[in-house]
Order: sequence, then C-alpha cells, then structure tokens
Amino acid sequence: MMKRLLAFAAILALSLTACGNTAEPAGTTDSGDNPQQAIGTPAVDEAQLEEEAWKKEPAYGTTIHVGYDGGLCQAATPLAYLKGYFEAEGLTVELTKSGDGTQAAVSAALAGGKIDTTAGMIAGWLKPATNGVDLRFTVGLHTGCSSAFVLADSDITGFVEGQTVGFAGGIGGVYNNIGLVFAAREGFTQGQLVWKDFGDASALLGVLQNGEADVAVLGDQLAEKWVNEGTVKRIYSQHEGKFADDACCILSIRGDFYDANPITSKKISRAIYQSAKWIDASDENKREAAQLLLDNGHISGTVEYAVSLMKLFKFGLDTETTEKSVYTSVDEYKQLGIIDPSINADDVKAQIWNPLDLE
Repeated sequence: MMKRLLAFAAILALSLTACGNTAEPAGTTDSGDNPQQAIGTPAVDEAQLEEEAWKKEPAYGTTIHVGYDGGLCQAATPLAYLKGYFEAEGLTVELTKSGDGTQAAVSAALAGGKIDTTAGMIAGWLKPATNGVDLRFTVGLHTGCSSAFVLADSDITGFVEGQTVGFAGGIGGVYNNIGLVFAAREGFTQGQLVWKDFGDASALLGVLQNGEADVAVLGDQLAEKWVNEGTVKRIYSQHEGKFADDACCILSIRGDFYDANPITSKKISRAIYQSAKWIDASDENKREAAQLLLDNGHISGTVEYAVSLMKLFKFGLDTETTEKSVYTSVDEYKQLGIIDPSINADDVKAQIWNPLDLE
C-alpha cells in the first residue's frame, strides 16, 4: 500500500511540474504586438488563416475569366494584369472578351458563366441587375466618362423643354440613361425632352451639325477629339460640376461566383482596385498606363490622347463615394422608370452592393 501511495505522489508531482511549464497566472499577457495574447498561445495570423480558407474555395487554383472588351473605361483591369496585381494576389487570370462589348453581350457572358467578373458603368448594370442577372458590386473604379455635348458655336448652355437629345445604344441603354439623369438633376421630366437613338455614336457629330438633334450624349473617349478640334463643347459632364463625385464604373462579380468564392472575389477586387489607385497616383503613372495599353493592343490612338482622357477622371474611389452613387442611382432610375418603379429600392441596394475592405 505504501508503494502505491509513493508512486501516486510521484506522478502527481510530475503532472504539476509539467503544467507549470505551459500555464500562466490569470491576467498575464504577452509583451508582443497583441497584449491580450497569453504567453505560450500561438499568435493568430489572419492573413495565413485567410489563405488556408481560400484553398477550400472552388475557384482556388483555377483560371479566373475577367471580362475586358477594350477602352479606357476599363483600363484598371488590363493594367492589373500587366502590372502584376493579379499575380501578387496568387490569381491566374485570363482577360476574356464578352462578345461584341454591348451591355446585352456582357450581361449574357456573366449570366452564362463565360466571365466571372468585369468592370462596367452603373448606368448599364442597374437594369440587368433588377431583371434577373445576379450581380454584386464590390468597388468603385472611377468617376464619370460621358458628357452631353452641343456644337461649339451653339448658344445652348443647358437643356430646354422641347429639345431633341441624341444618343446611341438604344432606349434604356447606357447613354440614354446618363442623359435622363442629367435632365432629372436639372429639374426636367423625361417627357419634356425628345429622346432619339441614332444607332452609331460616331455619327452624332453629323447629327448635331445637320440639326437632327440639339444635344448629344456620348462617351468622352470618342468626343474629346471633337472638343480638342473646337467642334463641340460640353454642357453637362459626369466629371464636372454637380456630377463630379459620381462613381461611373464599378467592378461587378457574378452572384453565384461571389457567394461560393468570397476570398477569391476579394482578391480580384483588390487587384483591380490597386491598379485603379496606381493610375490615379500621378501623371507619370497615367503616361506609363497609356503606353502599356497601347503596346499591348488594348486601346488605339496616342499616348497623349489617352493621358488627357485619364486626367478627366478620378480613379480608385473610396467606399463611401461609391455607395452613395450606387444608392442614388437606384433611387433615380426607379423614379425615372429606367428600372421597375415597383421594386423595393432597399432590397436592390442590399443585394447588389457588397463593399469589401481592400486597404
């Protein structure tokens, strides 16, 4: 019996000694970066945990199809590829054309899974987003890239009831929608102006010159050369006056992809956002960006022309600016009848706006 008691006492002593090597008195803290981390407990590396979780996503290790159809509006996307931002996130990316580049083609490419994500204009995305195309907007890429123009020698300085407003892209298309917002914010109803689709944006200069329209709404990438030639002038613009702080282009991710791959979606968003911020950082970066885009066949024209356009826009928008623009657009488009007036605007906002902490 005495031998058993002595053996038990020895085991108990060893156990207490072992416990003393790992446990600390209550309230003891590590002297490192985390004062609440108990001594002997491994520090939690959030980035490492995120990487481990990312490996469990369906998209991990696959090729991500990022839609890009050319032009400066989407410049941050190919530059994220060319400057290595996608690679830095561990992503394998293929820049994929959606078709003919029209809103209908891009929406079909997203809905059909041909592309996983793409940048585009709020003016083009809200209608499909409320008509069954499941989209998630994660980050604002830049302010506006479209304007309303009149002939340079015209005495027109703004909308006047009865004017004909020309555009291309169809009724309910991007430029029709932008024109309607210009008019609404100036106090006009849709019916006070005549809205006419002329089919081809490049024909709109001639339309103004022959008097078929008083005002034309189109993209700055096309019209800026007419401004430089002294042929037309702006009367409203998404990058001037009361529209200057409106987000124009945003990143849109296919809903089912976003839900199944939240970390991949964050990485895609961060890569393109960092690219946009890089463009905005300096004129030197804009010049490098223009040269890279031209050298790789992503845009046409000259470096000087591309730089002059990029200087018009603010790239890499903060969450507050983008959210305000998305929410305002939903309300305005509902009031204008661009999207179904019977929809619950708050439900739409909650569905489509999924901001990510990218800093």
